[in-house]
Amino acid sequence: MLPFVKKGIAESKAGKPQGTIANFSPDRVNETIVELIEYDAGEYHEKEITDITELRAIRQNHYISWLCFYGLKDVEMLKAAAEMFSINPLTVEDILNPDHRPKFETFDNYLFVIIKMIDITDDGKLKSEQVSFIIGENYVLTFQEDPGDVFDPIRERLRKNVGRLRGCASDYLALALIDIIIDNYFVVLECLAEALEELEVTLLKTPDDFNGNDVHELKMQLFYMRKISWPLREIAAALLRAESPIIKPESRIYFRDIYDHTVHVLETSETLREVSIGVYDLYISNISLRMNEIMRTLTIIATIFIPLTFIAGVYGMNFEVMPELKWPWGYFGVWVIMISVALGMLVYFRRRNWL
Repeated sequence: MLPFVKKGIAESKAGKPQGTIANFSPDRVNETIVELIEYDAGEYHEKEITDITELRAIRQNHYISWLCFYGLKDVEMLKAAAEMFSINPLTVEDILNPDHRPKFETFDNYLFVIIKMIDITDDGKLKSEQVSFIIGENYVLTFQEDPGDVFDPIRERLRKNVGRLRGCASDYLALALIDIIIDNYFVVLECLAEALEELEVTLLKTPDDFNGNDVHELKMQLFYMRKISWPLREIAAALLRAESPIIKPESRIYFRDIYDHTVHVLETSETLREVSIGVYDLYISNISLRMNEIMRTLTIIATIFIPLTFIAGVYGMNFEVMPELKWPWGYFGVWVIMISVALGMLVYFRRRNWL
């Protein structure tokens, strides 16, 4: 039996009622930091929320509110936010599960979206983080595991009042946030494509320097990209078809653009994954070819020594009546025969292109 030490999220949730609001992964979440961005066409405000009571004032103004939760450790604050915005406990349970599958759900007063935010580290590793969206009539709530994200360009556009963001409803803000996550997928895929190309060049030019673990790891990263791209296309299609009043008619054309991007991401990840499989198969073929070369060399050496071993065995027998043993040139004659046989076999192998 395997020595399981830590309980996983699935095991910690087992047996609990549906809609349980609890921290199911205490070893993976950080302290909760809440930032609030409020704006309209003429004003912009940005501050950090330190007290639960400050959340209640958000619903009493006319601004579009973007409430960012970094870290999911403060369950009480999440409960307060859920009560204030009338969020279903099942939604909060999904938010607190950082390993949830990307999904989209429609409720009476809000839309719920889960998307994986992907980034690539300096050492070429994929970093995946779950981002949950609550999209209401005049607010957007985002929940992340850690501080740091790809939303800085959106914040700058809001601060400088660039583009359509400040003049549109909350659905357009959510659309912009989802779009920049998907656009970052292309950056990650481009980095993976460059790494795959370098591995392919190394395999073809200097196969001895090639490390099979690298292409296997890259193949698994592309498999993960494909895994999260499939539900992402479903989410984009559901957002495009959603009949919720939260999504304004003028925003649907932009949701169609998001759907096109998700299809492109899926096709690109699938293509790169097939290329990585081909590179890995080529690596396996090179190993087999190298092994065949080694076996052929060993077989030729063994074949050459078979008749030499036979000759040495014959004259190594302890018989008294062996006339060749009494000949003055017998020893040198055997050497001549053995060398002639070896050279003759080498010439034969060369003519047959076995060498």
